[in-house]
Amino acid sequence: MSKRTSLTKNDGQVVRSEKPTSVELTIYQSGDAVVHESRSVELPEGKVTIQLEGLPAQFIEDSFEISEASGPGSFKLGPDSFQPSNLSAQTLLHKAVGHKITLLEQTAQGLIRTTGTLRFVLGNQLVIEDANGIQLLPVPQKFELESIPDGLSSTPALSLEPTTGKSGVYLLNSMYETGGLSWAPRYAVFYDEKTGTVTKLRCRVKLANNTGADFADAKLKLLAAHNTSRGGAQKHRGARMASLEAVPMAAAASFGGGADFADAAEVGSVGEQKIYILPDNLSIKNGETKRPYLLDARDVPVKAELYVPAAYGYHARSAKEDDQKLPVYVRLRLRNDKDSNLGSALPAGEVAVFQPDSTGRYQKTDPQLHIGAVAKGEAFKLELTTPSSDVKASRRLVTFHQDPEETEPEVPVTPEGGLEVQEGGFEGGPRVAMTMGGPGVGTPGEHGRRRREVAEGAGKKKAKPEPKPRFREETREITVYNFKDREVQVQVHEQLPHGFTWLQKTHDLFEDAENSGVFTVDVPAGQSVTVTYGIRWRIN
Repeated sequence: MSKRTSLTKNDGQVVRSEKPTSVELTIYQSGDAVVHESRSVELPEGKVTIQLEGLPAQFIEDSFEISEASGPGSFKLGPDSFQPSNLSAQTLLHKAVGHKITLLEQTAQGLIRTTGTLRFVLGNQLVIEDANGIQLLPVPQKFELESIPDGLSSTPALSLEPTTGKSGVYLLNSMYETGGLSWAPRYAVFYDEKTGTVTKLRCRVKLANNTGADFADAKLKLLAAHNTSRGGAQKHRGARMASLEAVPMAAAASFGGGADFADAAEVGSVGEQKIYILPDNLSIKNGETKRPYLLDARDVPVKAELYVPAAYGYHARSAKEDDQKLPVYVRLRLRNDKDSNLGSALPAGEVAVFQPDSTGRYQKTDPQLHIGAVAKGEAFKLELTTPSSDVKASRRLVTFHQDPEETEPEVPVTPEGGLEVQEGGFEGGPRVAMTMGGPGVGTPGEHGRRRREVAEGAGKKKAKPEPKPRFREETREITVYNFKDREVQVQVHEQLPHGFTWLQKTHDLFEDAENSGVFTVDVPAGQSVTVTYGIRWRIN
């Protein structure tokens, strides 16, 4: 219940509401959060001023809205006014004028206490009246007051000026925005290669509170969207949210017969975005970071694939056994459905992959992966950045042949320095003779003739003959080395030139697109397998 004071403001009383009775936070991945509050206040009949305290330091000044008000009588909204945090030693002294104050001064002889009524604050000096009269004393480092004067707060305060139809207790539901709250998903994937399962797939949320206020026992809703409409000025934005039909995230499967580690969040939709409702209320202090669980799933089946990334060009290389080899990477394919012990929308976030060592202890192997948002029922994959240490590959250009470029015929030069094309011209064209020297050069008649020739030939561009097709042929080979003690299957991705034709190949290519595909290679333990193919394509 809020405390009611006997102070007056205008023609109504001032009622202080120090803190809300319940809080719900809607936190975006970036931008301002939306705070939903409920406050129970005892109000007199008529016009009243309600001072809402405990607001965050990053409160967005003009974002406050009363969404609902209920009580014994009517509740008519009025204007509101905002007051930033103003609690300091100087404001305390100014507010304490006319009230009892005790000044504390530490001396070599001990602590000296001077008690009286504070009459004036003159810069760094105080006017104190006690039984001995008036004293002018310097402002000490320490002083005592009977109580904190009204109107001072270490957090921003908002004053409302409604008019009520009847005195009694009113419930005010309100919403406002604040900066300083954010959330980011962090996934931990525990992958066991031998069993072909993700034994644990966990998603935690990193919640950071830098608002300047504490939130106690708050209901948390995490919206997978960005609230970045606030520009340089703090503008009002109404939060238009669709109705929420919450659906529990898929229950985590049992792991080793033990109980679930954490309850999963509920998932719903707000427009085209997903919202996650944490199962338990949380208290989060200013400056604190918490990591509640969003999901804890077990025994998720996974398909691991070894693959060699595509290469856009081959180079002639030696075929020595100790040549430096290309990395072979691993991707994990999963499906977000109930049969895989998942089955609820997953937010985009960072992923760390852990794998067991020889003693069964999980070690972090890929710490900085990322997945996009995954819909319910959607297949997704994790591209591991650490290549296999036991499976490697090499690419080599075995042979190539390229048609030479055509050379243009030499053009004879006349003794006078002119350009002359003899019988037949170029490639069987008309016979043309051009002389750039001679007795007529430089005369007015010659200049006029040449101007007429240029004018008549303007826009008559001779068509360039179609070049003779030129081709390139290559023989390429990819060798996959398996140093494991078991057989592996490796996918070799190839990027091929436009319009190519096969000359030969040792393995079938499964096409991804017109100019790309995959060779699937089974490599026995401790051996290597080579894929060889020849292609031909036009280069002009």
